[in-house]
Amino acid sequence: MPRADEVADDAPDIDWRTPLPRGPAELYARLHRGNPGDLDFYRRACAGASSVLELGCGHGRVLRAIATPETHLVGVDLDPELLALARRGCARIRPAPASLELIEADFAALELGRTFDRVLIPYCGLYCLEDEAAIVGALSRARAHLAPAGELLFDAYYVDPVHDELAEEPAPIVDPSAKVADLRWRGRDYEVHETCRWWPDERRVSVVYEHRPAGGGAPIVAGVRHRYLLARDLPRLAEAAGLRLLAVDGGYAGEPLDDDSEMFVARAAPA
Repeated sequence: MPRADEVADDAPDIDWRTPLPRGPAELYARLHRGNPGDLDFYRRACAGASSVLELGCGHGRVLRAIATPETHLVGVDLDPELLALARRGCARIRPAPASLELIEADFAALELGRTFDRVLIPYCGLYCLEDEAAIVGALSRARAHLAPAGELLFDAYYVDPVHDELAEEPAPIVDPSAKVADLRWRGRDYEVHETCRWWPDERRVSVVYEHRPAGGGAPIVAGVRHRYLLARDLPRLAEAAGLRLLAVDGGYAGEPLDDDSEMFVARAAPA
């Protein structure tokens, strides 16, 4: 993430609403593989749960990790291409879960008519929502799908210190292109370079990825747009959604949340 003394002076005059290329779902899945420790955290958190609902399940990475023969799983996502990847990947789970259902839907407006021991919103899923009203709505829908003794668990990048540094800078602020990954897709190697543009007053960030093929050739360009959530707002938003926060940690092993934290990891229950 950029620091205030590293941002570009000549940021182009563009709007955060500028359309971003979608890119192939398979490339998205290969690049977005979670954060170190997140799968172990969700395995521990879901141990003993008989039913788990994942909101924003994407290509099924977390569902595959937490599946057990005793667990009934439901995954929800709005992207049909990512859900198709999830169906293919989850079909190979061995041993298979007790049941698995994948649903194409907006989790901020979900009504399944049943409750779950755990509801998960992993890997910055709340950042996909447009504003605070949508976040409260999504948390309220998560609350509605929790069993009386159930828990909601979610994680995201901790951007409060970065946001505070950048808040006085003229937007957009550009985090210059940097290599973030190497990956192989359809028999070809790619270097992935990332460029971020920030609008702190809107709490928006757009991320553009260039997948540069080894040996040359035109890159494959794809992007994502987020409205990021500040961890300090969680108590207020959780209360508005009928939830009580059990913990907000700075890592998957319960580390304290401080300015050096890269993630926040939250647990909540019905109020």
